[in-house]
Amino acid sequence: MKKLYFFIAVLTSLMMTAQNDITFSVDMSSYGTSFTTVYVSGELNGWSGTANPMVDMGGGIWSATISLADGEYQYKFSHDDWAGQDNLIQGEACTVTDGGFTNRYLAVNGANQTLDTPSFSTCYDDGNAGPYNTTFIVDMSGYAGAFTTVHVSGAFNGWSGTANPMVDIGSGMWSTTISMTENSHEFKFSVDDWADQENFMPDAAGTITNGGFTNRFVNVLGDESRSYVWGAGGSITLSTNEVVSAANFIAYPNPTNDAWNVATNNTTITSVRVYDISGKQVLTLTPNASTVSIDGGTLQKGIYFANIQSDKGQSSIKLVKN
Repeated sequence: MKKLYFFIAVLTSLMMTAQNDITFSVDMSSYGTSFTTVYVSGELNGWSGTANPMVDMGGGIWSATISLADGEYQYKFSHDDWAGQDNLIQGEACTVTDGGFTNRYLAVNGANQTLDTPSFSTCYDDGNAGPYNTTFIVDMSGYAGAFTTVHVSGAFNGWSGTANPMVDIGSGMWSTTISMTENSHEFKFSVDDWADQENFMPDAAGTITNGGFTNRFVNVLGDESRSYVWGAGGSITLSTNEVVSAANFIAYPNPTNDAWNVATNNTTITSVRVYDISGKQVLTLTPNASTVSIDGGTLQKGIYFANIQSDKGQSSIKLVKN
């Protein structure tokens, strides 16, 4: 089994060839200890204390732009080959606590990013701690057993198996919206008051392991919708400040061996982004039309999600490749 997961990890690494320019910056003006150079240290460079030096931009601001493949990264700011490092508070929205270590967290997904500028050892504070509306969507179509209701169970509701039930929105998709504070929250999807729950291998995408338990996590920084597949690591950010509905668009044939046709009769489709179940973007289109053909000929068999932007908002549909 370990060999299988190693093979999957290597294959995923080889597939993730798209590079994105990520600009990091940190404010060192309130740091009370002398130093020479600040570095970005993390999973992106094997936690090296010297691999990615930052440039002094003046006024206490240090900056570095690093080219990264799509994926999830834990990191910290450090200085002078680990002579000093970020000391972060567990549970803050910019962090994850994994295996007893609290680090900053970054998700890279098909776009260049310029990150906010925090002070050393703090998260960026925009003055709003929430709460924010987080919409969870989970695909249960591959679940083998019988169940009545899916629930979101996490630290925010005392790991209750009944507090946050989801609604069946069709095609195997279940959804609910939860008001959450600006924090990093651990959770899982469960069914029927813990009759069953998701199970993950340590280090699965989008999970953290603490106290022997491996759970999903979500960093709540604003209103958003996120889509998941039961038991599969990773997630897809589908929209901001909107509840996603799968009923706005029609995809046919679905499943398909080749291409999907996506149509709507009341709006113009401006962009389509297709993601695999790990959250990696695999296709992007800008049709500016009421119909679009998505060529899946080069894709592997499996489940995909299309995030569709139109002139009337965003939505998401599940795609199946035979």
